[in-house]
This record gives sequence, C-alpha cells and structure tokens, in this order.
Amino acid sequence: MLSALFCYLWFQQEPAEVPRPPDTRPPPVAAPAVPAAPAPPPSDAAGAAPVGSPPAAAPPEAPAPTAAPPPPPVAPADTTSATDVASAQSNVRAPGSSLLNPALSLVLDSAFGYYGVHAGAFDALGLPVAGDDPTPAIEGFSVQEIELAAQAAIDPYIEGAIFLTIPNLEGLEVEEAYLVTTSLPANLQLKAGTFRSAVGRNNGQHLHVQNFTRRPLMGPLLFGIDGFRGPGAQASLLLPLPWFATLFAEAFSIGAPEDTAQPTTFGGGVRLTPSNLTYTAVLEQFWELGESTSILLGANFATGHVFDCMQAVPCSVALATGPRSYLYGGDLYFKWKPANQAQTYGSLQWTTEWFARSIANGGPTEGAGYTEPVAQIARRFYLGARFDLTGLPSGPSVPRRYGYAGSLTFAPSEFSRVRLYGQELVGGGHSALVAFLQVEYSMGAHGAHPY
Repeated sequence: MLSALFCYLWFQQEPAEVPRPPDTRPPPVAAPAVPAAPAPPPSDAAGAAPVGSPPAAAPPEAPAPTAAPPPPPVAPADTTSATDVASAQSNVRAPGSSLLNPALSLVLDSAFGYYGVHAGAFDALGLPVAGDDPTPAIEGFSVQEIELAAQAAIDPYIEGAIFLTIPNLEGLEVEEAYLVTTSLPANLQLKAGTFRSAVGRNNGQHLHVQNFTRRPLMGPLLFGIDGFRGPGAQASLLLPLPWFATLFAEAFSIGAPEDTAQPTTFGGGVRLTPSNLTYTAVLEQFWELGESTSILLGANFATGHVFDCMQAVPCSVALATGPRSYLYGGDLYFKWKPANQAQTYGSLQWTTEWFARSIANGGPTEGAGYTEPVAQIARRFYLGARFDLTGLPSGPSVPRRYGYAGSLTFAPSEFSRVRLYGQELVGGGHSALVAFLQVEYSMGAHGAHPY
C-alpha cells in the first residue's frame, strides 16, 4: 500500500518538477507523427530539384553520406571483437610476466601400510629403500612426501624452477632447483643448478608422477638412495634428424652418501677437480608410429668414482676416492592412447629399463632392471603391474632378488589419486610382502613434466 501511494503522489507532481521523465517519454510517442510531417519531403524535394538537372551526381553523393553512418556501427562491433581478443590474449602468460607471481603448487602423498609380515622380513632381503619410498621404520599411517614447487618464466631467455620436498617428515630437502634457457640458437638448451639427471626414465620423475607407490629396486642399488641427482650443468641439443632426437651431456658434483656401509656408484673423490666429477651422455629418440602410438628409446652412459671409505684410515669424506665406475643401460617407453578417448577411455603405457655398473681395477659388474605396463581400464581407473629383477649380473652389492608388484589407481581428476599397491619380494631364502594404500592430491598450478 505504501509503495502504491508513493507512486500515486509521484505522478501527481508538476511537470516542471520532473521534466526529464515526461519529456523523454512524449518524444518517442510523437516520433511516428514527425515522419508524417512534411519535414522529410522538403529534404527530399531539395534533393529532387537537383535530380532534374544534369548534375544528378549530387543526389547519389547525398545518399552516400547517409550510408556512411551505418559503417560506424560496424566499426564499434569490430572494436569490441578486438577487445575480446586482447582480453583473451592477456590471459596467456608471456615470458617474464610471472616475475613477481610464480606458479606455486603443493603435492601431498600419504600412505597407510606395512613392510613385511614381521619386523625383519624386509631388512633380511638386503634391498635399500629409495628416499621417497614409505619408510620401513613407520608402519600404519605415514606421510610419504610433501612437495612445494615454484616455477616461473624469469625473462624471455630463462625459466626457473624450485622443488622442495619433505620425505617421510624427516627434514626439508631441495629435490631440484635450476634455471634453463629458452632462446639459444641452433636448438641448444642449457640447464644449471641441482637437478635429476637425464639418465634413465624413472630417475627423472618426481614421486607424484609415478604409477606405483615404491620406486623400482634398480634405483637405490645403482643410482643412489635419492636417485641420480646433484649440483651440476646440462647441455642438450635437438639433433637435425627426420625423427625427434635429443643429445644430453651433463656434469655433476655428487656428494658422499649418507650410508657408507656399501659402495655407491658415484660420490668419491674431491668433487672440485674436473677429473673427479661425474659425467653423463644420453641419447633420447622419439618416434610416432601412428596417430595413437608412440615410442621413446634412450641410450645412457655415466662415469664417476665409487665412494669407498673402507680403505682410508682415518676416513675423509672429501678425499675418499674409490675406483672409477661406469654406468650404462637403456630405457624403452611405449604408449598407446587413442585420439577419441571419450568413447573407450582405454590407454596403455609400458616402461622397461635395464642398467649395469662396472667398477674399474678388477671390480665387479652388476646389473638390475624392471618392466612395468600400466593400462587405463576405465575413465578413472588404472591397473599396473611391475616385475623387478636385480643381480643380472649379480655381485656383492647387487644380489639376485625378484619383485612382483601390482597397483590399482583411482583418479577422480588430475589433482587427486587413490592407489592400492602390493609387492612381493623374494630372494636369498627370504621373502616379504609389502602393501600400501596411498592417497595423493595437489593444489595450485604445477607445470608439465617431461613426456
């Protein structure tokens, strides 16, 4: 009632008090009568007079200006579309635009499980545990790893990345921190800092990229507890071949291992001298076998000094120079993924690696490898299997052991995964069954990892 009374009083006011509303409304009502008025014909008559005379070109020019007004409305439409394009392009991060705002992400891997049926079942096998594997010291609930990543384009010439991890809540580690060039000529790229070596396929992967809860047995035995990584520099060159081929050359200063009880492939000697650095060479080749099938083949070689403190008394970590070691092997990655995955949701990726280590001065030659197929069986489910074989050939530091593992992964999205993992380890008269339920999620913008 009050609103109705207010409207009634409002319309009872003098027109002078509210000049705009009444004035604006009548003109549109009177507009139809204006066209009927003789005002338009005079303008037409003025145009008709020149029509009878020879210079009839004047009337066409008069309509032309009349047609000119329509183009201006078209111009605003084009201006609007250009604005839309500009706004869309503004969402694309240009090199250097993230200088003060790098892409940040957090990744959490938690697990629930156990090592072995009873306390010493796993230890009796003599297999070292990778640094980001669930620790055998804690059964039940555990936090396998927390990763904090920051990535950014520093300027049009350099990109940078830092990956900090807390494995098993045992302290903060710098997993990788490096810069990489983006605009060098001749298909050349340089990388410097501390990073994972390009040797092998699994070694370069972070934990959250893995398809299994534990890394292959080969890694801790031949590459080191934390994998083959350390301060160094890398040069990579895209070779001018009909297929995709990249050649990597690296140099590292590998530190001494925490556990000096067994020989380690690298880390021996004064790491300031060029003769005691660790060097690698990797040739990576990629072929597309079809629209849905591709294959990646890597040939790898590395050499350094074995860390050996047994013969130095007193033992000096900086001067404990062992004999030179040679690490060589290959990795093969096969992937099948149909282009139209919305119908089948089926894919297959298969990785196989084998590496051997030879120690100079009459040292042993020892090897290990694995193969793991992973199939996508539904939209959000992945089924994987892995077979590990160590001690091929066997030696004092790499005994003959067998590993049989399986995993079932449920991935609601690319930001979260739930995995059920089981593995049986056999060899040397011992056996152990390990099982885990792993939960993983990530927050923030995380850059893409290598193929």
